[in-house]
Amino acid sequence: MPVLDVLRSGAILLVFTGHFAAEFSAATWFSASPVAHYGWTGVDLFFVLSGVLIGMQLWRELARTGDIRVGRFLLRRGLRIWPLYFSFVALLAAEVVFLGRSGSGLWADATYLSDYFHCQLGGGWSLSIEEQFYILAPLSLVAFKRVLKPGRMWIVPVASLLALNLDRLVRVWHSALPEAVLRQAMYFRIHTHADGLALGMLLAWGAVMRPRITSAAVRWPIAIAMLIAGVLIYRIMPVVTNFTALALIYGSFTLAGMAAVRIPAVLKWHGFYVISRLSFGMYLNHFGLLAHLFTYMGGWRKSGGEPAFWACYAVSLLLSIGLAGLTFLLVEWPFLRLRALWMAGSAARETAPG
Repeated sequence: MPVLDVLRSGAILLVFTGHFAAEFSAATWFSASPVAHYGWTGVDLFFVLSGVLIGMQLWRELARTGDIRVGRFLLRRGLRIWPLYFSFVALLAAEVVFLGRSGSGLWADATYLSDYFHCQLGGGWSLSIEEQFYILAPLSLVAFKRVLKPGRMWIVPVASLLALNLDRLVRVWHSALPEAVLRQAMYFRIHTHADGLALGMLLAWGAVMRPRITSAAVRWPIAIAMLIAGVLIYRIMPVVTNFTALALIYGSFTLAGMAAVRIPAVLKWHGFYVISRLSFGMYLNHFGLLAHLFTYMGGWRKSGGEPAFWACYAVSLLLSIGLAGLTFLLVEWPFLRLRALWMAGSAARETAPG
């Protein structure tokens, strides 16, 4: 799905640009632009894409075998995520031991609980939400398959979306906090900010169980309806439905791109595939990288005006991509090869006669 590579590239560039604009004091006009001002929403786009990716794997296995091997799924996902993630956690631990860095909250990073407790790893809260989703999603489907047929399992992600909104509604009703503080409090927890993951699971259910949903005749009307619905519910109840609105809006882009046949040549650019593959490493490295780069380039940025800002942006982005490429080759790729060998061996054993 080439368009999904474009969306994943867009997600990491949104997040990177938003954080860069804040770190390097962007001009007012750029800080107010959609790319910088809404950079934080790139995480919600990541959530939708992750929900689709994981959902496709789980729904296909459930449709094919009637069951889900949770341990196999978690190991398969872990070999993709754990090596690089825990390399960064280990780097922070080394700084605690050898450089006197505070170790406060590092245990939350090591246990994927950064969305509920103080942590050290930049962006750890969203990675913790995703890891918790990787565990809860297959377990939920295994539990509900006892009472629901696969064709009715759309109820699970829909019920999750309703529960998320109900939780936020209760919080808004019973909270005396200012709106900005309340929004911040609901931003970092899986039980208040997992709408994109749930909607991605729903889109994946449709693609697997109702393949017609990805046909052009059906895909576009549904995508447009989702986009309109996202805008409308945000205008009606912005604090309560904020994350569901984002999930619907980004979900509409995702659905429109799923199984697209006629794709403009510009969207087939191989660079989108590369950035998509490196997006995990870029997400992990850019927090610390930007802080360190500002130490060296901050003075130049302040004295050089807007040209210096864009030069710093180009240098920072290229360094983040380069560092992500290096860690991909040294850390991620060996474990991906190991995973491929393990899965090939597992498939061979399953198809062997007798």
